[in-house]
Amino acid sequence: MIRLATRDDLVEIATLVEEEVGSSPYSHLFTPAEINATHLRTIIFNCLHLGYIWVDVRAEGIVGYLIAIREPNVWVPSRTSLREFAWYVRPAYRGGISGGRLFVKFCEQGDRLIAAGTIDAYFTTRMSNTADYDLESRGFRLTEKLYVKECA
Repeated sequence: MIRLATRDDLVEIATLVEEEVGSSPYSHLFTPAEINATHLRTIIFNCLHLGYIWVDVRAEGIVGYLIAIREPNVWVPSRTSLREFAWYVRPAYRGGISGGRLFVKFCEQGDRLIAAGTIDAYFTTRMSNTADYDLESRGFRLTEKLYVKECA
């Protein structure tokens, strides 16, 4: 079941965020001991109040989430957007419908906010380890790619 998260979900979401951070394309840049659970909980709490956190809840608990925040445009702060901040599904639940259902909720909310005039656009990203799905067929257009150069 996909639903909006509540404060009661924060610790469980933080556990999933730790999993995501530890398995991200950036995970080789730090040790697991450097992941600060208190810091992650603070970020998640702030995201809960700045936007939306959808969770996929199964009998065994939360197996995935999509976090989206409303934010002013950096260059034109009178304009606001909704940005996918983090999106993660536990590996055992990938390849099914969990990630897609979370994404649909994000898009539905983005469309509602655009229709209401609350935001001007909504954004999603694709990590290098993300499945290759067709965003343009959903009305998105490619605007940029993000590259990283790392320390040696």
